[in-house]
Amino acid sequence: MRALFVCLLLLLLNRPTLAATEDVFRRFQDRLVQVRILEASAGTQAAVGSGFFASADGLIITNYHVVADLIQQPRRYRGEILTTEGQRARLALIDFDAVHDLALVKADLPLRHPFDLHTGAIPIGMRAFSIGTPLDLGFTIVEGTYNGLLESSLYEKIHFTGSINPGMSGGPTVLADGQVVGVNVATAGNQVSFLVPATYVHALLMRAHGLKPLTAEAAQAQLRDQLIANQAAYMARLIDTPLTTISLGKYQVPGKLAPFMKCWGDSKPDPEDRYDEVVQECSSEDDLYVSRTQTTGIVHFQHQWLAARGLNRFRFYSLYQAQFNANYPGLQASQEDVSKFICHTDFVTANDVRFKAALCLRANKRLPGLYDAVLKAATLNENHRGVQTTLVLAGVSADNALRFAKRYLGSFRWNP
Repeated sequence: MRALFVCLLLLLLNRPTLAATEDVFRRFQDRLVQVRILEASAGTQAAVGSGFFASADGLIITNYHVVADLIQQPRRYRGEILTTEGQRARLALIDFDAVHDLALVKADLPLRHPFDLHTGAIPIGMRAFSIGTPLDLGFTIVEGTYNGLLESSLYEKIHFTGSINPGMSGGPTVLADGQVVGVNVATAGNQVSFLVPATYVHALLMRAHGLKPLTAEAAQAQLRDQLIANQAAYMARLIDTPLTTISLGKYQVPGKLAPFMKCWGDSKPDPEDRYDEVVQECSSEDDLYVSRTQTTGIVHFQHQWLAARGLNRFRFYSLYQAQFNANYPGLQASQEDVSKFICHTDFVTANDVRFKAALCLRANKRLPGLYDAVLKAATLNENHRGVQTTLVLAGVSADNALRFAKRYLGSFRWNP
């Protein structure tokens, strides 16, 4: 009897949740769309995302990364909107915010009642509902939990505990009353998902009033301007803030440079017990999507402490030189995106630390004024141990790359 009572109680407790989920989908599904990117010549589907009506004049919100092909390769791709009733219409790109991964599009469809936005405070733990078209399986609703803004993130994102899957990008996450709190953008798996806060949707809508569709040239220029302004902002923070340092062997080396970076480290024993190796790394976790072949906005560095154990100084120098000459694994970009690296190698001294240093730059072909930079440097103060460091900056101005590289090396100290 007691077991029957417990089962009935559980059923009663679950009923409101199920009813709320069903009710949210029923009431708001006509405001949802699927965003399709089609190969222009054959009309075959190349990519799919989600979107929703966000204004009374028919503007639709989705993610920038869903429609990026229309900016990068406008002759190869076109886009269309599919409604929940099966209506199709060609879409036009109106505006976008590449930094926060948002885009505004419009299609020749009957006007719909738009979603309202919730831009105020929300308690952590509140139920929310993510809606989209996962894996092109049709319109789907997922219940989850609002967990506030991510800590230590360069760009504001909401942590949503729910399963956002590929194809749901650009769809809304709403409260039970239908107010949008965020836009589906990414997942880390295991119901750890991320949303773009509705405040950025509101800002994009406010500036889009009366805008006409973007031409391919105007869209490319706008993308360049947004990325240049963005790198100027975060690089100013890095350049103007005193660099923290950590101990590594006999040296003080750059540590966690900003709250938006994550750091880790480990030792790597040599199997033949010839030398000791300790590695420290820090990296930003907010890379920006440019296209299928390119990401940008990356700040990454690695320190490698090497100390001879069973090697004489000549064999250690050979190992040290080989490590310095090893190629960096590379940044994601194609030959159509960027030029080849041009490098300058020299011997420099900063704070009594002597370095062999190489600074390499490559230009962005599609986005003039932006460069990828790789700095490699090896300390030369001792002949049986030292630190090698690699700094990587993706999508920065040449001036910022040079200024920060100088500050970076200038933060090293040697403790004999």
